[in-house]
Parts: sequence; C-alpha cells; structure tokens
Amino acid sequence: MASGIVAAMVAEARILSKGPIAPGELILLPGGAMLLLSGIGANRARVAAQALLEKGATALVSWGSAGGLMPVLPPGSLILPERILGADQSVYPADPVWHERLCSRLKGYVDPQRGVLAESKQVLATRAEKAALLRRTGAVAVDMESASIAQIAKEAGIPFMAIRAIADGAQLDMPRSALDSIDEFGRVRPMRLLSLMARHPVELFALLRMGRNFRAAETTLARVALRAGSCFLCPQSRDDGCRER
Repeated sequence: MASGIVAAMVAEARILSKGPIAPGELILLPGGAMLLLSGIGANRARVAAQALLEKGATALVSWGSAGGLMPVLPPGSLILPERILGADQSVYPADPVWHERLCSRLKGYVDPQRGVLAESKQVLATRAEKAALLRRTGAVAVDMESASIAQIAKEAGIPFMAIRAIADGAQLDMPRSALDSIDEFGRVRPMRLLSLMARHPVELFALLRMGRNFRAAETTLARVALRAGSCFLCPQSRDDGCRER
C-alpha cells in the first residue's frame, strides 16, 4: 500500500525530503511513499490529493502544521486526530487500524493528542477567532487542508490519516506582517516582509515568537518521521518499508 502525502508548505515538505521541492512535482520517498506540495488551502489540497490517487496512492496523509485551539497545548504538540470536522460539519474518521498502529509506535516517544481537528476556510489569526472555534466545535486544533484530503480519501474508499503539529498556539495573535508576506506555499517574500516591518516594527517580537513556534512543530514532525518511517506505518504496508530511518 502506497501512502500519498500532501504538504501545504515548502518547510513542511522539507521535513520529509531535503532536495528541491517544486509545486506539483511528485517526490518519491523511502518505503514507497509519495509526496506532493499542494499550497495552502482546501482547494489546492484537494487537487494534490486527487493527483496522488492518479499516481497510484492507496492511502492519503495530511501532513504539516496546525493552529492550536486549546490553551493547554503548547507549540510542538503532536495532533493525531481520530476525526476531522469539516467547515460544513462533515465528519471524516482517520483509519482506526492505521491510527492505532501509529499511536502505538509513537507512545512514550512523541505522545499525540487524539482529539478532533477542525477545518477553517481562512487563517485564524487571533486568540478570539481560535477561542470561538473551540467553543463551536470542541476541537483541539485547526487547519485548512485536512478535511479536503479526508473527503478525497473517503470518496476513493482508501485509508486516511492526519499528522499535524501545533505551530501557532491558542494564545498567539499572528502579526499581519507575517500573514501578508508569505506566498501560497508558505515562502517568505523578503522585500514584502521588510516593507511591512518598517511600517509595523512593534510586530518584530511576535514574528520571532512565530519562528520559534514553527521550529518546535518541525522538530515534532521530524521525530514522527524518524520513528515511523516516511510511509507512517500505513495499513498493509510491508514492515521493512516502514522501518525507522
């Protein structure tokens, strides 16, 4: 069984593949997994997931960072949700056998949160927005891509798993200079950032904090990949294809 992995941002994809990563280019990983860089947002994730199916993927993974909704979860917390809640209230379960295998492999190494991962159609930049979604859904974290990938997996009748690490916690207000200076693949546009910082220098400390938080999420995701292998123990995969790297 071949895992097809969707990563929205370049930095998330580079945790699994250190070479050049181009949008839409299929990257083959050790153990037979396939990786595609989708770009941020539900529509891009849906297109990438469908492309992976056409390339022969028989399981789908939503991989990357998430926003925290519960104040007790610090940046770097691992989210392995048992269910994904779409913005339209659709519910998509993670494959239970796959989920349990991965949780068992990670136990005592990187302990995951199993609660609901909610979908948002836009970035939740403020504490108030995150608190409002928590009240509505009871979810532990939020992202923009997992529900779309889960929907494609459901329609295709194949296993699905979301593997996410919190990069911006529930107590963080994200500075506009950060949101307005990245492209659709999470890459910083330096001149745009410098221009925005010149107009809003007070946001410097929040930007530095964001950088630290994202590095914590990257560290967690790298530990997951190291422990589980790049196919993430997908159902029916050969054990030797999922060994620790």
